[in-house]
Amino acid sequence: TTNKNLLVADSIAKISSIDLQNGDLIWSKKSEYPFNSEIKIYNDKFFVVDFKNTLRCFYLKDGSECWSLETDKTLTLSNSKNSLIISNKLVVFVNNLGDVTAADIQSGAMVWQLPTQSSAIANSTYSFKNSKLVLDEDEIYFSNNFNEFHSINLNNGSINWINDINSSLTPIIVNSLIFTISENGYLFVIDKKTGNIIKIKDVFKNYTDKD
Repeated sequence: TTNKNLLVADSIAKISSIDLQNGDLIWSKKSEYPFNSEIKIYNDKFFVVDFKNTLRCFYLKDGSECWSLETDKTLTLSNSKNSLIISNKLVVFVNNLGDVTAADIQSGAMVWQLPTQSSAIANSTYSFKNSKLVLDEDEIYFSNNFNEFHSINLNNGSINWINDINSSLTPIIVNSLIFTISENGYLFVIDKKTGNIIKIKDVFKNYTDKD
């Protein structure tokens, strides 16, 4: 949302701006492909990723497209939404192939790209899930359900570290620590700078099924 309007991008390729005060439709546009990400707003523009792994930039005032940046496509649709962040005049997003791409926020030119998976992932995109991207002190943190937790430099896309953690949940950062829960129910506490695992706890250890 903006201060006055609600932006909506749906899975049938429509984007709309709605007046928050009275619910009136301000404008509505039809895109080439359905959308598959959260929306991010920056000044007079907003950004969203479609099902073809294309990052699209639109003007807030009328929904017209200002630029787009294509990344590799897949033959199957993903089972999870793509994530994007904005910082240091960059728009950074991860697509459903695990490629992390940074674009210049004004021109849409690619600044850097980091593939995190082999080409074989193209046959497994429906089951492949990334967590949301989390930004902290110019470092990007995210994980996936293919046993990879990444720390990446925002400015150049270099890898700080990768750890063997199977999680598609959004990591939580508290001071120098990262907290996440794996797909099989283990809480991981990770050192933010080194990626070393400080503690692992089975959150279901004392759980009993009342049924």
